[in-house]
Amino acid sequence: MNKDSKIGIFGAGVEGKALAEYLFENGFSHVVVYDENENVSIKLPEGVSLQTGKNVLTLMEDCEIVFRSPGIHTDRLNPLREKGVTVTSTVEYFLTTRKGKVIGVTGTKGKGTTSTLIYEILKRAGEDVYLGGNIGESPINFIDKLKDKSWTVLELSSFQLQDLTVSPNISVVLMTTSEHLNYHSTVNEYRDAKKSIAKFQMEDDLLVINVDYEYAADFIEVGKGKKMTVSTKKIVPSGTFLYEDEIVFAKNGNIDKILNVKKVALPGQHNLENVIAAVTVAKYLQVSDRVISSVVSSFKGLPHRLEFVAEKEGVKYYNDSFSTTPETSIAASKAFDKPIILIAGGSEKQSDYSEWAMEMQKNQNLKMIVLMGVTADRMKESLDKAANDLKNRASDNYFPVKIERVNNLEDAVLRARLNAKKGDYVIMSPAAASFDLFDNYKQRGEMFRKIVEL
Repeated sequence: MNKDSKIGIFGAGVEGKALAEYLFENGFSHVVVYDENENVSIKLPEGVSLQTGKNVLTLMEDCEIVFRSPGIHTDRLNPLREKGVTVTSTVEYFLTTRKGKVIGVTGTKGKGTTSTLIYEILKRAGEDVYLGGNIGESPINFIDKLKDKSWTVLELSSFQLQDLTVSPNISVVLMTTSEHLNYHSTVNEYRDAKKSIAKFQMEDDLLVINVDYEYAADFIEVGKGKKMTVSTKKIVPSGTFLYEDEIVFAKNGNIDKILNVKKVALPGQHNLENVIAAVTVAKYLQVSDRVISSVVSSFKGLPHRLEFVAEKEGVKYYNDSFSTTPETSIAASKAFDKPIILIAGGSEKQSDYSEWAMEMQKNQNLKMIVLMGVTADRMKESLDKAANDLKNRASDNYFPVKIERVNNLEDAVLRARLNAKKGDYVIMSPAAASFDLFDNYKQRGEMFRKIVEL
């Protein structure tokens, strides 16, 4: 990349700003940030210009290289490619220029938790390790700090993966269902975007994948490197699995019991999938069982991921605002063997709530669902249909879960409090995005915390 070339950055978000600052500080003399939002506000180095408006795509035609921000679909830049402009991304640049080795983690949910857990284990083991990507910090912020022996753990979304031409040294694929269908045209396109995490691996690289899901074979097929598998349902010959409440690592015919699942600090059965993936990476890198066990038994997770908020009058409240899909809301509803009141609903992503509704109606621990937001009507329809189906299949003794509608989160918490008894759990796990009432899932989670703690 020539330092005198005109370089465009499409998207004035956090990653675009970080990249602009990095390029300017490293002597690139002609950097322009482009954004379609005419009202965007961003502080850039004096040597970097900003151009906004609906026509910025045509303004980029005289750039030699354009960096695509993650939220911009790669197909939108095809007209630039046709005119000879090189289109790339911050992640691609990082993977091709960084020192050290990279561990990439993707999946529909759990990638932030797994990435952080791997980071914490390696850090405790004394490695020079950095954490970035979709989890918050752009890896460009620490690229100059990396050494040959450094490790970088990257949480990678489908947005970041979809046009990569290089893969991490170690790639981890977690549960991958249907997500971002307001961005990806089909589930297959979404999963194909994820495959880039393994598609360009070399023979000495490693793919870690959960084989409890039917699509695992597709990822295994595209990867050219070594393979290790994880499962919470069956024994695997090379990787990590659960056996009689023990987390067990297997390799070359040998087995190693790491720790009992009762010692895992992360709540919920679904989090065991994240733990065994992190354990597999750590064992592959020859981290001691003592270090692994120490971190796994003390790591309680990230904010807004089934996060314990408070106990009020014997009722425990959990914030799972990061749950924006039906699948993660199902997992949250099954995380505790206690009576549960679930708060759900939010903005529209065209998710299919049929399976979610059926699982809610079959959940014996679920005593009530409080619905809010734009998706509430569709969720209620799905819940009613599931209840009718179950009643027809079972008997007149089947009683559907109680459902109530509210206007906002404050009303939802109040309604849950009125119906909760000592020993109950109130979980906000929306199964929907937050943009109808909040700027993002973090703001929603923080509001939930404030309301509960009043």
